Amino acid sequence: MLIHTPGIASGSKSRHKYLARLIYLVFVMAVLLPSSALPKSADRLVDDDEYKDKDFHRGIITDYADMVKGSEVNWVWVKPEAKLTDYTVKVRSLDNKSDMRSREFSDSVKSIFVDYFADTKGTRGTLNADLCITEVQQFSPGKAWIPFIGGHQMQAGVGMEVVLHDQNGNIVAKLRDFEREGTDPKQAAEKIAQQTAKEIRKH
Repeated sequence: MLIHTPGIASGSKSRHKYLARLIYLVFVMAVLLPSSALPKSADRLVDDDEYKDKDFHRGIITDYADMVKGSEVNWVWVKPEAKLTDYTVKVRSLDNKSDMRSREFSDSVKSIFVDYFADTKGTRGTLNADLCITEVQQFSPGKAWIPFIGGHQMQAGVGMEVVLHDQNGNIVAKLRDFEREGTDPKQAAEKIAQQTAKEIRKH
């Protein structure tokens, strides 16, 4: 003979409801937290949280007001009448404003950009590229515990600015980017060089 125990059944239903609500809450947090934890992004650099941050790392660009989101790099400005694909781009100088002052590192970054810009072959002359390392963040495995973004944040990071000048010394393009890649900052610098070359080819 079966004996019905309403109290036990009711308790079981309550536990199921509790678990369902808990699973739903975890799902909502997983969806919403990553986006809410990231800085707000704007179409113009000067309107973006990156620029407003007290730790904003300035490089060789003197005016950020006209820089907007790029297709490959974070921020870009190109002189309206300029067609960058008509020119060959050559690295002229590199300034290192980061805390990583190693000459070997600076030379390596410059060499990486020289290699990637070698594919920019135009017929209307040469654009001189001045480079600047704005910041370097070392590989940090301790950041791996950060929810949702730890795997990315732990990687080495590099910030760069690139200013292109024509033969008369006029600025025809400004590019700014920050990327993370691997365990060596040179890997992040190579990613920026690759994306900068791609951005140039789109203008």
